[in-house]
Amino acid sequence: METKLNSNKKSLVQMHNITKSFFENVVNSNIDFSLQEGEIHALLGENGAGKTTLMNMLTGVYSPDSGDIFFKGEKTVFTFPGKALQIGIGMVHQRFSLVGNLTVLENLILGHPDNKFVLDMQKKRKIINTYMDQYDFHIDLDAIINELPIGVRQKVEILKMLVRDVDVLIVDEPTTVLTKQEADNLMDILKKISNSGKGIIFITHKMAEVFKIADKITILRKGEKINTVITKETTARELARMMVGKESDTAFVRPKVEKFEDRVVVKNLFVNSDKKVLAVKDLSFSVKGGEVLGISGVTGNGQIELADALTGNREVIRGKIFYKKVDVTNFPPVKRIDLGISYIPGDRINVGVAGSRSVWENLIMKIYRLPEFGKRLLLNNRKLKEYAKKIIKKYDIALPGIDLPALLLSGGNLQKVIIGREMERDCGLYICVYPTRGLDVGATEFVRQSILKLRNEGKAVILISGDFDEIFGLSDRIGVMFEGNFTGVFENGKHSLEEIGLMMSGHTEAEAAKEMANV
Repeated sequence: METKLNSNKKSLVQMHNITKSFFENVVNSNIDFSLQEGEIHALLGENGAGKTTLMNMLTGVYSPDSGDIFFKGEKTVFTFPGKALQIGIGMVHQRFSLVGNLTVLENLILGHPDNKFVLDMQKKRKIINTYMDQYDFHIDLDAIINELPIGVRQKVEILKMLVRDVDVLIVDEPTTVLTKQEADNLMDILKKISNSGKGIIFITHKMAEVFKIADKITILRKGEKINTVITKETTARELARMMVGKESDTAFVRPKVEKFEDRVVVKNLFVNSDKKVLAVKDLSFSVKGGEVLGISGVTGNGQIELADALTGNREVIRGKIFYKKVDVTNFPPVKRIDLGISYIPGDRINVGVAGSRSVWENLIMKIYRLPEFGKRLLLNNRKLKEYAKKIIKKYDIALPGIDLPALLLSGGNLQKVIIGREMERDCGLYICVYPTRGLDVGATEFVRQSILKLRNEGKAVILISGDFDEIFGLSDRIGVMFEGNFTGVFENGKHSLEEIGLMMSGHTEAEAAKEMANV
């Protein structure tokens, strides 16, 4: 039963009985959705629930098979995506649409409807500055997009919609690739935007976010609307039950298991960043079989460069990497794959998949050379597809068919493809970089339990994560990275969250413990 929502605010969006199917797969079924001015309305649901598809119909990317859309009280049919933007509906997608080698200013005015044959750049700059002042944006308009952090690029995408005077702003999983500080800052900006009278639709699967920002929440599950509720009148438990059909169980059990000999040993490692500056500095550590080493730290302190070096995707400047006592420091990625090193990268789009290739080809790309699947160029495609289908079923990957290009999957399902491909391989070392980022509640629990299963089977796991629940729940030992080295490596449970926070800011393990003891 839907909660009655009383408000004197004007209606911006009304969607009635919206249905959409792809290849006989019903993605949205008879969904009603509404948005009022000055309101932040969260669209909550697991990956594949139909959230993004519903909003793609509101922006004209897709046309509904049936149902009606009203904008400011008038029935609207979008004949092309640009029409939605023309009338005042803008969407910031998960995959940014910025031109990387242009400046922020150039991206903001690119394609603007007020552009003339000759552009007055100074006038454009002044106009954009008024928007930045109004919504408290702090962005260098002359900066090159490719040189900006992800969080700033996200702001540019939002600002691009604001300078087009949209009345409705849709943001699709906006915090997936942001740090906590960047996410908190984004929430503040979105609140300012809604306070100016604009309506915001916030697509997410993170319950903590909706309680921070949303006035109302609509929950979708498997393409159907479950309910619309007022945020302050519900609880996380109720939302979890509506999202997944049951209450979330986030408890982790880490039984004592036999620790085997070291699977990986790193000695005095030095690695450069993309900007040719040292990102990993004289780092040494080891991980045993049957152990999860959780690596925490503020993003940008060498975690990604470390993972790249371990997997052969980044040159080692100095130092050694040993896997099962074999010096693999200079081995190429494919040789490390064959030796039994598995990698779930943090960048699923540019590193994790071959986007233009089919889902099934992405699932078999690391095992197709095995003798059971054929010899050399004579591959047994039937067996390979059967292998892929088993992973799709086991990891509940929602897709219309295995021949679909990987990049057409939702972000969460794309992550499941990568995780399924890597975890189904029998490896000795699993390097997991933000493995649950972008996943819904149910999928997150499945992946975390899968990591524990690997550990319980005697595998070595390096878990790089910014989620403290994940780090504390899964790790046997925790290493805190700061400016390319560990400020501490210790048994899980030895230090509090506050002490780890101090280590993340540069305090040594001893300094952090001493400071908290004096509090």
